[in-house]
Amino acid sequence: MSSETSDNRNWKTWQDWTNLVLGVLLALTPLFAEFTQGSTWAIVMGIIIAVVALWALATASSKTSEWVQIIMSAFTFFTPWFGGFSTGSGAWWTWILSVVVVILAATTLSTSTESAPAQK
Repeated sequence: MSSETSDNRNWKTWQDWTNLVLGVLLALTPLFAEFTQGSTWAIVMGIIIAVVALWALATASSKTSEWVQIIMSAFTFFTPWFGGFSTGSGAWWTWILSVVVVILAATTLSTSTESAPAQK
C-alpha cells in the first residue's frame, strides 16, 4: 500500500474510533458501576485500550496496533479476577467492553492490507 493511500486511511476506521470510546468508557466505569475493590484495574486498562486505539487510528494500515488491542483487551477480560471485583456490575462492564474491543480490533485486522503480498 502506498504511503499516500495509507495516510488517507488514518483516523478513519470506525472500529478504532469505537474502541477509543469503549476504552474511555471502561476507564470511567468506577463512576457508575459497582466495584467492591480493584477499580484501578478498570481505570488503567481503559486508558491503555484508549491509547492503543489512538495508535491504531494514527496508523490505520498497521496490523501491530490491532494485535496489541486484541492482546490488551483479552488481558482486560481477566482483570475482574485479578482485581477481586468479579461479583459486581463493574466486572460485567469490564467483560462486555473487552469482548467488544477484541471483536472490533479483529474485524479491523481482517480487513487490513498492510502485509498482503502483491499478486501478479
